[in-house]
Amino acid sequence: MRRVEVLKAVVILQAICLIALTGAVIVKMWPQAFGRGNEQADSVPPKDRDGDEAVATVGGKEITRQKLTEELYKQYGDAVLRTLMLREAMDREAAAKDIKVTQEELDRELAASAEGYESEERFFTVMKEQLGLSREQVLDDMRYRLLLENITAATVPISDAEVTAYIEEHPEQFAPKSEYHLRWIVTDTRELADEVIEKLEGGDEFSELAKSYSLDEFTKESGGDLGFIEADDPFYDSGMLAEAGLLSIGETAGPIAMESGYAVIQLMGQKSTAGLAGQRLQDVVRKQLALERAKPMTEIEDELLVRYDAVIVK
Repeated sequence: MRRVEVLKAVVILQAICLIALTGAVIVKMWPQAFGRGNEQADSVPPKDRDGDEAVATVGGKEITRQKLTEELYKQYGDAVLRTLMLREAMDREAAAKDIKVTQEELDRELAASAEGYESEERFFTVMKEQLGLSREQVLDDMRYRLLLENITAATVPISDAEVTAYIEEHPEQFAPKSEYHLRWIVTDTRELADEVIEKLEGGDEFSELAKSYSLDEFTKESGGDLGFIEADDPFYDSGMLAEAGLLSIGETAGPIAMESGYAVIQLMGQKSTAGLAGQRLQDVVRKQLALERAKPMTEIEDELLVRYDAVIVK
């Protein structure tokens, strides 16, 4: 997996957090563990009619489904129960205050989460491989995270004047951005980079040279492919990105001196993301300012559970 995908996976893992790590496992394996509707949640998992069914064997000894669900309950039961209770409380608060997550918000969140991947499909594939989450689970977790943000933002009033002032003071945050789809080959000496350039000019394939020459273990086996990178991405050398902005698709540049050595790059594609404007810009800034001033979301969660009489029945 490319370096940008590793970084993205970490960010998404933190964002999805408890819901992603525990809910996906427990709810899938044991949907009846906490009951449905108004049924009581017991402190020990109910007996399954198929509880004696073997799900694995070790040296001929069976591990039963009941044993598995009991162990899952002990490790994750409290956390998942809180998640289920909190989701119910959020749904009630959203209905009471007419707070919604629009499809446009969900689409923007998905697009932001999938940045750095080849496509949204690749993003969903990584979520499945790394976290065991289906497309529906990822989208559901996103929706509840956005809903909690909207509920939190609604607790802090922000005036139109404050929104306008912030936009005027930070225009660079909302301007259109360019992204480059790059491949690179990283060497530790200029001589090796010059050798790569010579071979490229002689007709050698960039991807094959990356496998032979590049020091970047994250990308060499994929032909040096970095995917799409924003023109001001702080993770990459600014001089290299400036050179990329001068290339036409298919062209190469180098050697480019960097702190880590020398790079030879190839531009595979380019795109521009639209800047924010109008009501959408106003809404985004208002929410951003409100979240900066609001209580921590964990406190909002606790208040919601108290407000809607969330009680664990032992």
